[in-house]
Amino acid sequence: MSVNGAIVRLSDDDLAWLRGGSAHASGDELGDRTAGWFFADNPNVYEFEKAFLGVHFILTGSSFGGEGVLSFIANDASGEAVPHDFGYGPGRVFEPAAVRSIASAIESLSAKPVRTRLDSAELASIYPFTRPLEDDDKEWLLAVLQGLMTFMRRAADDGVAILVAVV
Repeated sequence: MSVNGAIVRLSDDDLAWLRGGSAHASGDELGDRTAGWFFADNPNVYEFEKAFLGVHFILTGSSFGGEGVLSFIANDASGEAVPHDFGYGPGRVFEPAAVRSIASAIESLSAKPVRTRLDSAELASIYPFTRPLEDDDKEWLLAVLQGLMTFMRRAADDGVAILVAVV
């Protein structure tokens, strides 16, 4: 799977730029502005290491879309769409209050549905491996989920908005 997702902690300036007339920015300006977000080792960015859809499935039980705050990763109906295509569609912004709700929901997710989803055939179908998901694959997905939980809690505690983008 080549699709990767990222979450960016947004400064007030970045948020205003995304919402403002930046839809008409040249490709060079967009690239210059976002290069530090997606193409550098940036502590304000959480990259899903190709686990974008797998983590979404673990959180929601669906391969795309879903209901509630946990569907924030791969649900075009959640968040506020911004007028930039970061590779696979427009990014979506979540305000600080939504970030707090998401962080709390991830932290309150119980182990039973997570384990059930990890063992499901539907999760295995998201990743076109030539073999079934093995324990190492599942541990990798859990590690990415744990990293996401930590990142979202810090963003929530800092009161910042986030951008979710598929790159």
